[in-house]
Amino acid sequence: MFGILNSTLLWALAAVAVPILIHFLTRRKLRVVAVSTIAFLKRLERENIRRLKLRQLLLLLLRMLIVALLVLAFARPTLRQQTSALAQRARATAVIILDNSMSMASAPEGVPLLSQARKHAQSIASMFANGDELYLITAAQPAKIVAGSPYLESEKFLEAVNVAPQTWANTDLAAAFALSRDILSRSRNVNRELYLLSDNRAALAAQTPELPGVRAYALRYEDAGNNNLTLSEAKLANQIFERGKSFEVVATVANAGESEVQNQLVHLYLNGKRVAQQSVDVPASSRRSVTLRAVPDSAGFMSGRIMLDDDALVLDNTRYFTFHIPRQRRVLAVSERTEDLAYFRAVLRDESAAQDWKEIETKNFSAERLENYEVVVLHNVARFPEGMAARLLQFVEGGGGVIVFPGSEVDLRHYNETLFAQTNFGAFGETLGSLEERENFFKLGQIDFSHPLFANVFEKNAKGPQIESPQFRFAVQLRMNAGTKSVMDYANAHPFLAERQIGRGKMLVFTSTPEARWSDLAFKGLFAPLLYRSAAYVTQSNEAQKESARVGEELTTILRASGEDVSVTLPNGERLQAPVNVVGQNYHVRVRETDLPGFYTLLNKDQVLHKWAVNFSEEEMNASPAAPEKLAAALGVKEIVELPQTGDLRASIESARYGSELWRWFLLAAIIAMIVEMLLYRGSAAEASASTNKTASTATHARSTAPVA
Repeated sequence: MFGILNSTLLWALAAVAVPILIHFLTRRKLRVVAVSTIAFLKRLERENIRRLKLRQLLLLLLRMLIVALLVLAFARPTLRQQTSALAQRARATAVIILDNSMSMASAPEGVPLLSQARKHAQSIASMFANGDELYLITAAQPAKIVAGSPYLESEKFLEAVNVAPQTWANTDLAAAFALSRDILSRSRNVNRELYLLSDNRAALAAQTPELPGVRAYALRYEDAGNNNLTLSEAKLANQIFERGKSFEVVATVANAGESEVQNQLVHLYLNGKRVAQQSVDVPASSRRSVTLRAVPDSAGFMSGRIMLDDDALVLDNTRYFTFHIPRQRRVLAVSERTEDLAYFRAVLRDESAAQDWKEIETKNFSAERLENYEVVVLHNVARFPEGMAARLLQFVEGGGGVIVFPGSEVDLRHYNETLFAQTNFGAFGETLGSLEERENFFKLGQIDFSHPLFANVFEKNAKGPQIESPQFRFAVQLRMNAGTKSVMDYANAHPFLAERQIGRGKMLVFTSTPEARWSDLAFKGLFAPLLYRSAAYVTQSNEAQKESARVGEELTTILRASGEDVSVTLPNGERLQAPVNVVGQNYHVRVRETDLPGFYTLLNKDQVLHKWAVNFSEEEMNASPAAPEKLAAALGVKEIVELPQTGDLRASIESARYGSELWRWFLLAAIIAMIVEMLLYRGSAAEASASTNKTASTATHARSTAPVA
């Protein structure tokens, strides 16, 4: 559709009449020549006049066209698809979506993309007048309307843009579009516009209902994918962590670029100190993993991080992880008679400060405070006193470890109805073997040697690790529920050792015992390391070993006891109160302020209760930029006009608003018309002069040859 920006200049089109007035005022009158023989001259004159009038008419039309073209050029004609009320300065509602997600921290040319987007947002805001409604939506998850209301003055909007924070979160364009649609659909202003400033790396809704009357513009920023490496994962192998013993962590480096990166250094830090580094070559569009090893020299909660050297995007070069090494492994052993714990005492009782041992009879269990222990070993506990099973469940959910050994006095049905029912572990079944037939026995069969219990314990040969199997005369069948895993089986495929993760803790159940009547387990080389490492293994909290938390996710944990002054320290050093909620018999803590990657430390006064590692999500880094068509469909508009990053942004927006301006073409046409008019005028003047001379000469000749009367 053809439009005019400076329509007030159209009155000047009346100047088209000026050439007509000049034409009539300067019409040439023919001279009367008194000669006797005039017929021939009249015929010649009529032919000349006909040609001159045609030229004069063409000159008149050209001059009128020149005036019209010049007036239209100054009136700034445009070619557009729809009319724009902005040209008449009606009130406007504009929504600017500013992507402040992690990927916008990329600086391919030394300037972060978010900084570029801020400048463009300021340029866009300057195009609106006071009284127009300007909304700023930040697209980092969770997307939100800044200030919750429109800015009616561009100065305040510019201040909000300047303080929009760089985040480590993913882009949530779907939510940002939903907020925008709600704003624009409720607006009563004639002009409604949306501006998207993003790299478009986000998941989108496939289609939304049409939002009529809204103009949408997008400015897409190119990231540094060709010059950037991403530390996509830092995974702790399933292992037992002990002071003075090596542990390993596997780092995965992703290269989304088109060229190989060689000798990339990967650094491992533990408690702020660099303890290892490895180099890795990463081909284009691929991933490579590298294993780093270190030896912790202290106990408690360990804070680890893996780092890459700086590149175009620094925010994706660090991964955090945590694990816990008990300062003192406190073991509580429970049995019907303490003398039944002799074999366990020999292995688990350590005179050093690293492990503390206490043994009690079952009847005294209710007097113990389980929060004072890391491990509870049950051996030949016939029945659980009232409330004992519930306390054990609370203990293991809070991060403790429980190890169960049967015995001759155990009531199997009671176990099934209490402890196993509450923990959903499984159920004891029929017995295997006989206590009376000492010559009949069975041995171990399938063993999961990848389990941390067996890491670096047994010698390996071409056939794998070798174990001297005990001889079992008696055991109990175990039916495992979903989620319970077998670690060691008998040769008849029934489990000898099974485990289950319960809350933050673990529970191990053996189906035979080291009692001499049941087996010769206590006299084999397997028993001591198996029991010792079992106690160490159940004290390893899976929750503290994983980097499962992502920026923006809620952190939760279960405490064994309520604290007096529970707080959480954020990665930036800020300390917040952490309310403790009682759920059943457990104490739950939730931390929702997880906007930053790093370590979150839960404290009771100055005592560390727990530590989480929070990392960025790789999802956005793997996403491809959405095409304009998909953006338009997700927003509900017919099209999204793409704006250039360089050049005059204001002119580009005006061109998109009002259409393509044609004044240059009109001015060029006017110049061409002037040239044609000049050439035509010169030709007409020369011909008129020649015609006049010819007529005069002919008249003279006629007079000289006329007969005398």
